[in-house]
Amino acid sequence: MTEEIKTEDPKDTTFEPGIEYAPTEPYKAHGIRVYRAPKNTVRMTVGDERSYIRVRPVQASPMAYPNQYIALLDSKNEEVAFIENMDDLDETSKQVIEEEMARRYLKAHIESIYSIQMEYGVAYWDVMTDRGRREFVIRGHDSTFWVSETRLLLTDVDGNRFEIIDYKKLDAASVKMIETSV
Repeated sequence: MTEEIKTEDPKDTTFEPGIEYAPTEPYKAHGIRVYRAPKNTVRMTVGDERSYIRVRPVQASPMAYPNQYIALLDSKNEEVAFIENMDDLDETSKQVIEEEMARRYLKAHIESIYSIQMEYGVAYWDVMTDRGRREFVIRGHDSTFWVSETRLLLTDVDGNRFEIIDYKKLDAASVKMIETSV
């Protein structure tokens, strides 16, 4: 007995109500407006053409270019807008996106290092940050990213981000630990 396999008709263009469809090309910054409505929901409009009831900003390169190359994703995680530079946005849109990104890409700045202990490819850090003393764990070297010769970004096993803006400006003991352990 053979079963009949049904395939969808590619000519069928009916849309389900309430489902968002991504544009064929993402909108650019100059044509969009991002705002909150209600208070905690981020929305986007494209002139008088289209509205998205929920968008989420994500960075293409959060470590190297924190204010550039930002995509806005709809509720289906499809890219609906692309922002090459935040300065291309109006002030309200820029502020809403910056607030969302600060919440999503939260970083603590390391001010001093008490210890870095290495054990079987795992590093145990004990540090003082701008948010207080923290202990965290990093697996392997894939979680450490040198942005420049002196700026270091770290991501722990829980996804928390830590930054050392210029390790050479830390105290001598911290500098020595960085140079011998990282």
